[in-house]
Amino acid sequence: MVRSGPACVLLLLFIGCAPSTEPTLSYSSVDRWVIPADGARIPAPRGLFSDEDDNVYVLDDAGRVLIYSSDGKVQKTWHMPEYSAGRPEGIVRLSDGRIAVADTHYHRVVLFDGDGKVDSMFGEYGSEHGQFVYPVAVAEDPDGYLYVGEYGEQQRIQKFKADGTFILSFGEHGTGDGQFQRPSGIAWADGKIYAVDAFNERIQLFSDEGQFLQVINLPDNVAGFEYPYDVRVKGDELYVIENKAARLTALKEDGTLIGRHGQPGRDTGEFFGPWSLTLLTDGRVLVADTGNHRIVELTP
Repeated sequence: MVRSGPACVLLLLFIGCAPSTEPTLSYSSVDRWVIPADGARIPAPRGLFSDEDDNVYVLDDAGRVLIYSSDGKVQKTWHMPEYSAGRPEGIVRLSDGRIAVADTHYHRVVLFDGDGKVDSMFGEYGSEHGQFVYPVAVAEDPDGYLYVGEYGEQQRIQKFKADGTFILSFGEHGTGDGQFQRPSGIAWADGKIYAVDAFNERIQLFSDEGQFLQVINLPDNVAGFEYPYDVRVKGDELYVIENKAARLTALKEDGTLIGRHGQPGRDTGEFFGPWSLTLLTDGRVLVADTGNHRIVELTP
């Protein structure tokens, strides 16, 4: 983990994002978690997830799964079974200890044991129930059901049992209520599914039985979402990473803006094409700052 200098922290706290009347999220320190080299290159992180013990699960664009401890040290790493066709994007550690990966370009979900051995796989290319075209997000609810978002032909979310048995599907391609253009981030909370609708630049809310509930948009007096790519829920707060705007946005379920942090760039307090985020139990926020090939740790 690389820690930013005091001058950078002060710059973040007192200046924050680009000049704006919007509230900002302030952090006492901004640190960088190192992505280990893969041969001669430093890969970029794409997917993040953290469990109740603050172990952090990372996907990078070298086709690897990496597990970090809560202090930013790599504990384990392994490659996907195949990755020449493309790298995966979504990861979650399941309640039974397995690790599920949305293996995007192989149109399946791969489940590993805690040591990186393939436990099982489900799904194949196709648009029927139980098939996938570019799955990009995966989440679990407390009953062990899995939710997989895909952005290919169907633009939908499918629900499965832990063994990969298909339960139901909701969503389709489009711009209307309950429709998607790249559901690239999913979070379950209190019986509801919060789904990023990236290219429609909004968050949609469903019951975990697939019933559309509402669109979550920001108020008209603040800048709208710009390619939201991932979402996490903490109590009554939503944390969203915006890929195009290169910022972290916190809001209430009714759309009330809590604050924002970040802008496009390479320096402290800036992101470049971020793809994912996760929340640790002590309040820290981790951002997959993909274009900058780093994981950024924000400490409140």
